[in-house]
Amino acid sequence: MPPASEADLASLADALGPLDAQLAALWRITRGSSTDSDQPMFQRPGFVDALDFLTPQQSIAQAQAMEKRAQRMWDLAGPASDDRRLTGRWWHAGWQPFASFYGDIVLLIDHHPGPEGTVGQVITYAHDPDQISWIAPTFSAYLQAAADSMDQDREEFLNGPLEGA
Repeated sequence: MPPASEADLASLADALGPLDAQLAALWRITRGSSTDSDQPMFQRPGFVDALDFLTPQQSIAQAQAMEKRAQRMWDLAGPASDDRRLTGRWWHAGWQPFASFYGDIVLLIDHHPGPEGTVGQVITYAHDPDQISWIAPTFSAYLQAAADSMDQDREEFLNGPLEGA
C-alpha cells in the first residue's frame, strides 16, 4: 500500500493522542496491509498468529469498537489484567491499535501504562479467553521479539516453505 498521508496521521493523532514516533514512521512507509494480500505483517511473539497492519482509519475504527465494548467487558469479567505494567482496564483513550486479526487479537501502543509499565509499551487484547497482556517495553523491542519469533517458525508465518532456507 502507499504511505499514509500526513492528514491521515493527523486525524489518527487527533482521535487517539500523540503517535508513537516509530509506528508513525512505519505508517509513512506503508498505510497498512493490503486487503488482497494473504501475507500478514505482525505476530505476537511466541504465538503462531498472523495480524494485519491497520491503516490509520482502521486503527480509529478498532479503537472505537474497543471503547464501545469496554464497560460490558468490565461488567462480565472484571479487570482485564492484574499485571502492574497495565491499568487493568479494557480500554483507555491512550491506546493506539496498530495490528489486528479480525479484532479478536489486537496489538496496541500503550501511552497510559500501569504503575510498573512504560509509556510506549506494546500490549495486546486477545479474545477467548478475553484478556489484555503485556508484550514488549517499546515498539522497537516488540519488532525484534516478533522477528525472532517469526524466524523460529518461518514456514508457518510466511504461509509456506522458503526457497533455500
